[in-house]
Order: sequence, then structure tokens, then C-alpha cells
Amino acid sequence: MKIKLLCKDFGVILIANLLMGCVSQLAYENASAQEEQLSETNSQRRVSFSSEYFFSPEQEYMYKILVAEIALRRGYLPLAAQSMFEVASRIPDLGIAERATTVALYAGQYHLATQAARQWVTLDPNSHKARQILGQMLLRQERTEEAVVQLEILLDSLKDKPEQQKSVMEAILKQPHNQKNQELALELMKKLVSQRQPDPVLLFVYSRLLNQANQPTEALDVLRTLLTLVPDHAEAVPFYAYLLDKQDQKEQALQWMRQALYKYPDQSEWRLMYARMLADAEQFAEAIAEFQKLLSEYPEHGDILYALGVLSIQTDRFPAAKRYFLELLQTGDRLNIARYYLGQIAQQDKDIESALSWYRQVKGGTNYLKAQARVALLLVEQGQLDQAIEHLQTVAVNNEDEAIHIRQLEAELLIDQKRYPQAMAAYNQALKLKQGDLEILYMRALLADKMDMMDLLEQDLRHILAQEPDNVNTLNALGYSLADKTNRYDEAYELIQKALDLSPIDQYHIFDSMGWVLYKLGDYAQAIAYLRKALAMQNDPEISAHLGEVLWESGDQQAAIRVWDEALATYPEDEKLLNTKQRFLPNGEENQDKEKP
Repeated sequence: MKIKLLCKDFGVILIANLLMGCVSQLAYENASAQEEQLSETNSQRRVSFSSEYFFSPEQEYMYKILVAEIALRRGYLPLAAQSMFEVASRIPDLGIAERATTVALYAGQYHLATQAARQWVTLDPNSHKARQILGQMLLRQERTEEAVVQLEILLDSLKDKPEQQKSVMEAILKQPHNQKNQELALELMKKLVSQRQPDPVLLFVYSRLLNQANQPTEALDVLRTLLTLVPDHAEAVPFYAYLLDKQDQKEQALQWMRQALYKYPDQSEWRLMYARMLADAEQFAEAIAEFQKLLSEYPEHGDILYALGVLSIQTDRFPAAKRYFLELLQTGDRLNIARYYLGQIAQQDKDIESALSWYRQVKGGTNYLKAQARVALLLVEQGQLDQAIEHLQTVAVNNEDEAIHIRQLEAELLIDQKRYPQAMAAYNQALKLKQGDLEILYMRALLADKMDMMDLLEQDLRHILAQEPDNVNTLNALGYSLADKTNRYDEAYELIQKALDLSPIDQYHIFDSMGWVLYKLGDYAQAIAYLRKALAMQNDPEISAHLGEVLWESGDQQAAIRVWDEALATYPEDEKLLNTKQRFLPNGEENQDKEKP
């Protein structure tokens, strides 16, 4: 006699919830104790029912189904799986066998799921879903021989449906990702491939599995076998190129796709992949040619128009880029991206009003903040700093990080215009949003240096060092500031020396700091050596100012003047350089015999 699954009748379930309280003492000696045990130990022991309480087996089965469904709703998953399986194991009902399988899977009771799926297959041998689940469960339990049997039956039943074969195989092999499951899946596929006639579906799935197992060479071997059978296999051809590229055989991958497209020029998906590969290889002209072929076939394809627009910018073909992005706008696809790039193109053409208009139309997406930043920068270039700051203060943000990014940009624009108090206020606002942020503290410390706020500078940098005692840049910044702003030269030297020792590579700014503190300590020879090394690494006006000063103080005024003049030829308006030279040559007279001040 077939018993309908009562879980499908909501009214019956509501009644069953009421009955559950009435009959619980018939099923359990101590219901609360058993629920606690099931919750804590995930117990799988069978629930004991006494037939004396039921007038017929059907009534008992109905009761157990009710118990299973209510337990499932209340989260008692092992009890639900066990109760439903007991019914499935005692009556040959297809619906109950299927339900028992799905409940056991949901509950993670895989041994019960295996048995229920086997019952399901017995009742419905043609069910692909039943065999798929049974194959998965057998594979999970490392019973690969039995799993192979089920999969062979399944594959034979789907021999005229290759896409369905592929989907089923991939579903079966989709196990929780760990090395053991991967090894079992490979063992299963190896047995299937060896026992059956060469099968394109199996070979392709096997090649993908080998790639996932980081065995690209073996995957290529399998693909070669497949491509011998089906030379124009839609997925295998590009996957072969992908594997070559993955093994750093980029030119071979490109050649493979070039030859494939020569033989099969109508494969648009292959051409799209080939065009992207060319772009990745920075063969931009060739990539543009391939994308243009695709565009002639798909004139409103958003991905193709976007790629052509970006590549045209990359190759300085701005009129073409503008045309592609305007066409992209017409499709309604990637609107914010198109507007952002149209803003860039207008900015490149010095059409500031159009650039501002396009940037302001960017309302979201990955380029939103960049577009707002460009609006502010363009306003600053037009001498409208206040409008730029006002714009940044009205930018809508989605999270704390975006708000901090905007405040940092605001501070940087203000610093460039020497509006230091307002910049300090912006950094303080950022720190209110994210207290103790090390990056913001570092930037505020650098600003404090410009404002001669030595106490704040030292406070912020020491806070960073308390968190990151080996932070090279912070060690160097604090050491240099102590050498430059105070007479704590020994302390400064120790900090800079530590930065020098910790730095994995030679850094010109640390050499500059070391030269400066050695100068303050009176070691002119070593100071000059470090400063010359720093200047050789980086032609920086501040280093030239330092080196010139030390040379002058060491008695080599001619060399000092030469260093300053060479630097001024490149940086004629650098304030530090000009001020340093002015201190030593107040009247602009470059008298080589002038005594040291």
C-alpha cells in the first residue's frame, strides 16, 4: 500500500505538531533527555517504536513519517533521517525512498543516504538522479569499484546526451575539496576511462579534474587523445590553449589558437578567448583586429565594445576609443564604465568641461571613487580648490573604507596647496572613522613635520612602532625628524641604523637620513659618503640640498655650489634647495673662497 508523504500537506503537519506532544511518551521514555543527547552527540541510534501502540503497520509508518518531518523542521536532523529511513526500508514506495535519501543527505547521514539511494535505484532503475546520488555516496565512502558500476550504467543510459553526461559526471565528482577526495575522484575517472571505449565526455571531465589536481601535463596528454577523436571539440580546444598558457608556454598557446581558428574560423567563442590572450600578451594591435572581427558579427556585444575601447586607449587611439564607448552606452551595458572612460578621453583631449560632466555621471561601480577623485583633481587644476573640497565632502560612500579614502584625498589636495590646518582636520576626521589606523597616523605624522608639530609627529610614529617595531619607514621617519628638528642625535642615529639594518634592499631615503644624522654628529666624511650614495640612487632635490650643505660645512664650497646648481637645473623651483643655497649664499655671490659661516 502506498503512503503519500504527509509533509506535502501543511494542514496535516500542523495537526502532527499537536499530536507530537500527545504521543511523545509512547515513543520516548524521556523525550527531553533524548533530544539533548541527539543535539550533543549527533547520535545515529535507532528510535524504538512499540507496535502495541498502533492498530496497523500503515499507522506506524504514518507516525514515523510525521516524526521525521517534524524533527526535520525543528532541526533534529539525525532523528529525521533515521525515522524516514526506517519507513523506506520497510515498504517499497518510490516517493518515500526519494524523500529518505534527500533527508539523509541534508542531515549528513551518508550511510543512510547510501542505503536509501540504493532502495530508490531498485524501485526506479532508470532514475538518473538516484544513480547520481548513489555514485556520489559510494565515492565518498571510498567504494570506487561500486561507484564505477553505477556510473557506467548511468553513462550508458545517457549515451545520446553528451551534455547531460558531462553535467552528471561533474556533479558526482564535486566533493568537498581536500586531497583525499581529489585522489578518490582521480582514481574513479582513471578506472572509467580505462574500462570504456574512448569517450570525449569522460576524457574532457578527466582533463579538468587533472588540472584541478595541479597535473597540467597529464591533463594535456588526455586532451590530445580527445582532440584526436574530436578535433573541433568546442571546449577542449580553448582548454588546451589555457593549459599551455598556464605552463608559461604563451607563444605555443597563441599559435595553437591561431591554427585552430584558421581551420574553424566560425568559432566565435574561440576567437574571443584568442583576442583576450593577445591582449594579455600585450599584442594590442593583433587583439584589436580579432575583436573587430567579432564586432562585425556581434555589433552590440558589450564585452567586445568594452575591450575595443580599452585597447584603443592603451594604443593612444582616442577617437576610436570614444566611438566604442559611445556605442557601449547605446547598448545599456556597463554604463558607469563607459562614462568613466569617456571622461578620461575628454580629459586627454583637454576638454575639461566634458570630462567633468562624464565623471559626474558615474553613479556606481568599481570606478565610482576614482571618478569623484578625478573631478576633484580637475577642479584643483582649474584653481577651484574650495569647490574640489566641497565636492569630496558630498561624495556618497558605501562603507568606512571609502569614507577614509575620500578624507585622505581631501588632505592630500590641501597639503599640495599648503593649507595644512585644514589637511590636519581631514586626517583627524579619518582617524575618528578608524581609530589607530597606522597608515593614517603615518600620513598625519608627515603633515605634523611640515607644521613643526614635533610632539604630535613623535606621538604618532611611536604609536606605529608600538604595533610594528620593525617598520622600516617609520623608524627612518622618526630618526630623520629627531636629527632634523631636535638635538637628540644619538637616539636618531640608533633608529636610522635599525631601519638600515632591517631594510631588505638599499633605499636612498634611508641613506639620506643616515648622511644627515652623521652630519649632525660631526662625521662629515661618512655623511658625504652616504649622501653621495643616496644621490646616485635617486636624483632628489632634498638630497642635493643636504649634500651641498655638508660639503660646504666640510670646507668644499666649490663642490657644494656645483651640487646645488646641478640640482637647480632640474628642479629650479624647489623651495628646500633654493632656501639651502640662500642660507649659504645670501647675496647670490658664489665666491669659492668665502669662509664658512
